[in-house]
Amino acid sequence: MLIMGVDPGTVATGYGIVRKNNPSPLFVAGGVIRPGTKKVQAEKLLSIHAGLDKIIREFQPSVMVVESLFHAVNSQSLIKLGQVRGVILLLGALHGMDVFEYSPLEIKRGITGYGHADKSQVMFMIQKILHVPPLKSFDQADALAMATYHAHSRLPQKVAK
Repeated sequence: MLIMGVDPGTVATGYGIVRKNNPSPLFVAGGVIRPGTKKVQAEKLLSIHAGLDKIIREFQPSVMVVESLFHAVNSQSLIKLGQVRGVILLLGALHGMDVFEYSPLEIKRGITGYGHADKSQVMFMIQKILHVPPLKSFDQADALAMATYHAHSRLPQKVAK
């Protein structure tokens, strides 16, 4: 089973795909979609949609994992992030994927053992778990962490299909 984690963002949307392979997941692919900072929001959403759609068509994962929304101080940032998440969730549904959602705290605790781990700790653990060379992006590391966490979880909470 291929599991795709997606870390939503308007500047950078990370993705990571792992193959569930007991006892530990195997790295398949990962990267970052950068829609461009000078684009308006609608163009950014279109770029994210096109990039993820291409990746989903190429690898055909059956599961998508996305971080649940967290509280943000800036309401405009939260709205834009919600729009990106909507595009991602829609893509999962359009491709018939099972879509799951976990909180950042839950993912960090599952990957590092500490729910308030910083991004560098998550990146370090993902590199060790998946036996990959140093990753260049926290966005990619977070997406791989989501996919890896799901591969290890026993009772995931399904969001939509």
